[in-house]
Amino acid sequence: MPDVSMPRLSDTMQEGTITRWLKKPGDEIKRGDIIAEVETDKANMEIEAYDNGILEQILTKEGEVAPIGQTIAVIGTGAGASKGATTSVAASAESKVAASANGASAPQQESKPEVVVTSTASTSEVSTTAEGRIKASPLARRIAEEHGIDLGQIKGTGPSGRIVRDDLEDYLSQQRATTPVASVAAPAQPTQAAPQFQAPAFAQAAIPEDSEVVTISSVQKRIANRLLESKQFVPHFYVSNEIDMTDALALRQVLNSAAGEEGTKVSVNDLIIKACALALEKFPDVNGSYRDGQFIRHKHINIGVAVDVPNALVVPVIKDANIKGVRTIAREVRELIQKARNNKLSVADLSGGTFSISNLGMMDVSSFSAIINPPEAAILAVASTRKTFVPVDGQPVIRDIMPLTLSADHRILYGAMVARFLQEVKRLLQNPYALLG
Repeated sequence: MPDVSMPRLSDTMQEGTITRWLKKPGDEIKRGDIIAEVETDKANMEIEAYDNGILEQILTKEGEVAPIGQTIAVIGTGAGASKGATTSVAASAESKVAASANGASAPQQESKPEVVVTSTASTSEVSTTAEGRIKASPLARRIAEEHGIDLGQIKGTGPSGRIVRDDLEDYLSQQRATTPVASVAAPAQPTQAAPQFQAPAFAQAAIPEDSEVVTISSVQKRIANRLLESKQFVPHFYVSNEIDMTDALALRQVLNSAAGEEGTKVSVNDLIIKACALALEKFPDVNGSYRDGQFIRHKHINIGVAVDVPNALVVPVIKDANIKGVRTIAREVRELIQKARNNKLSVADLSGGTFSISNLGMMDVSSFSAIINPPEAAILAVASTRKTFVPVDGQPVIRDIMPLTLSADHRILYGAMVARFLQEVKRLLQNPYALLG
């Protein structure tokens, strides 16, 4: 019987949570049927049936978490459907625990997989360690090296016993919890290495009885981990500027009037996306990434747009924004926002970003700085446009002024380059008809 395994639905995914089974054991499955919904580190995704058959067993229940590659269900001819699914679940879990402890991979199925994901995801993080090496993700190895941890003493909980970031974080938490208080206060010896980071005392304080404990979702947990990783490992620096948006707002009004009642309306953010895309053509280093000691300069300009959804934040991507018209960008942004709010974003919608924009202008925000979305090198934070007196030919004139701040990765970007990039964005937005060419 072919197994249905937890698929890799994003390039950073390590596990998924079954949020809902849309089919039950014994149901007939047709090619193209959506059989389950999975919550990943980025969004809720759907699993689509690849062939016809009968759903014989469900091995991972709703609300349960499964790592990538673990069998979550079985689709077959119907001959294997039985009332003993619970026993099968236990046997499957026991066999996978044993395989994880031995560091062995699950046997490959000879038959054709019965499900595919509706979008293709990157497999660049799949472990391909040579025989005899401890299986660990690159991030786990980096954390272990920084903290002087021997990976041989860590039990991996990832696919096939692979050591992942969570294993290292759990180990460090246990070490901090068992470290005697006196040792923290002991004077440092000049010949010893600098003391490791200690969690602040409030992080381990008892929770008051009248407090509400809220369990966060897999998406929220992943967002928290990625933001922590970004601030820990990416050296941020910030450059701010102010842009006179008076002419850009006038152009927007002209475009929207010409579109009529039924046409696609252009927002200020759509103009900013286009301006950034054109500026990235001129400053390709800002459209790059730092990875494993190398600088990667991306050929495509794909701009991520931060979208606020209930209890989460997603960043769908406008692909090749530099070669698209403003109205096309506006239409694609609306579609992605609608999909985000309906939990319908695909992996393709969320992947491939090379630069991001976070716009809080509609929230009456005077200024803010955003955290870089790895592996990108920069993110633009856009605040509210306000009517402000500015000097024009020696006279005070009211203009629409918009503050913005670029957060940049100092490993590959430097102040002067970032300042020139912002000047180009400013030039384009203050001469907005250049965005229509």
